[in-house]
Amino acid sequence: MKWIVIEGDFEVRKQQITFKGADTPYIDNQGRQQIGNKVGLIMNNQYFAGGEITAAIEFSKIGETNACEIIFYYDPAQRWFASAGVGGPHHGYFIRHWNGQWVVDASAGSKSNLLPNRRYDLKVRFRGSHVELSIDGVEVLATTLPFSLPPSQTGIHCIDNHDIKISDFAVLTTPGRAFVVMQFSSPFNEIYEEVIKGVCREFGIEAHRADETYGPGLIIADVVREIADSEFVIAEITPANPNVYYEIGYAHATNKPTILLADSNLEKLPFDISGFRALFYENSIAGKRRFEDGLRKHVSAILQKTPIPTRRNP
Repeated sequence: MKWIVIEGDFEVRKQQITFKGADTPYIDNQGRQQIGNKVGLIMNNQYFAGGEITAAIEFSKIGETNACEIIFYYDPAQRWFASAGVGGPHHGYFIRHWNGQWVVDASAGSKSNLLPNRRYDLKVRFRGSHVELSIDGVEVLATTLPFSLPPSQTGIHCIDNHDIKISDFAVLTTPGRAFVVMQFSSPFNEIYEEVIKGVCREFGIEAHRADETYGPGLIIADVVREIADSEFVIAEITPANPNVYYEIGYAHATNKPTILLADSNLEKLPFDISGFRALFYENSIAGKRRFEDGLRKHVSAILQKTPIPTRRNP
């Protein structure tokens, strides 16, 4: 694993990274000079599409605003990121993202319970848009983000005026998932096996259909979990199927990227989804290549798009 310092002062050794905290002057919104904590950002070359990231952290002192967090998504163009960690101004544990300002997605615990010179073992589990944070083997937070995150590099973000030690940083990545919604019959089974699975595999994405896990009798909780755990949803909408429409509606409500597929012989899209872009395909040997190329373009666009919403000015 190779590390590059983006901001701040870090000492990097084989199994341990030390953030060198310090008092740092800054100008507040009223133009007055203040003293705050130093900020550090260090990234590594481990790409992460989902799975687990673990690290141990140790504060040398507990202050009002110091924090240390694992970055599980990073956009180098905007320097926006999503993270989970320990500390912050009001809480002990948090999941949050930075898009020009801090947005706390979930928090728990009190800062007063944190101790200096104590090792905290962090584990971040991430898949699609679902994030879980465990401390010392205890799950303290879980949330579904209001956006999906494509693969990216991982790293560490620190805020402190004293040193923070980070050790045993490890990344266990698993393939990203695409949840496929369609009627379970021919010719849609063949489309799934011969087109959708292959195209997703080219991007390191594992296509998954509900009947491969549950069999008959889907319940709402299963659908919710599958959509939350996926990078995007692919929905075949040619036959009028209430279950398919329900799952598309839930995906749209949670801002999950969705690719709609329809046979080119379909005269028009149903009213409720007529405003969404769809990939029309010709279900023939001659049309297979064009179908695959179109699906590749849709998947590529989703994975390359910056997923974190732009901050809104008050």
